[in-house]
Amino acid sequence: MSKLRIALIDDDLERAQFIHASLLKHNFHVSACLIVDTLDMVKVKNLNADIILLNMDHPQRDIIESCVSQYELPTVLFTKNAHKETIKSAIDAGVTAYIVDGIDPSKLDHIMEISIEQFRKHKKLLDDLKETQDKLADRKDIDRAKALLIQLHGLSEEQAFALLRKNSMSHRVTLGDMARRLLEAQKLLSGQ
Repeated sequence: MSKLRIALIDDDLERAQFIHASLLKHNFHVSACLIVDTLDMVKVKNLNADIILLNMDHPQRDIIESCVSQYELPTVLFTKNAHKETIKSAIDAGVTAYIVDGIDPSKLDHIMEISIEQFRKHKKLLDDLKETQDKLADRKDIDRAKALLIQLHGLSEEQAFALLRKNSMSHRVTLGDMARRLLEAQKLLSGQ
């Protein structure tokens, strides 16, 4: 079976103990078994797991969001609740997979593999989006800084860009950071 470290979070103590024992019996590595009612996200910072199996009769968005944001791990929600709004809320909260069934150790390896790949894919998309947004923000700040240099010193666009690039290299910062420094200095000098 899988060598992944599983964190089991359940909203029923007896069921959690049963599932924990069943997972161990099927040679899964359970690094944590936690109960939702006693779960203190602040105290359980280092979960030491590769994946979270969240088993809840009544999925609550705030608990799901806490798990997803706190641990940044693939999170598979197992529940008997098949209501469309609950599913949508759980997906919006960040679960990687929503399984309307109990935890079946014979199917768990495949579910975890798919969930981890889905999590990686989603994380890559988010990282790519952030990188693109950062580049766009840099581009806007560079254009504003060039316009400021053109206005203040009567430079051409090429000269303004060359001056900005020269200063960014001499200060060992990115072009975007140099542009922001220039814009902040102008704000300070103009008293805004």
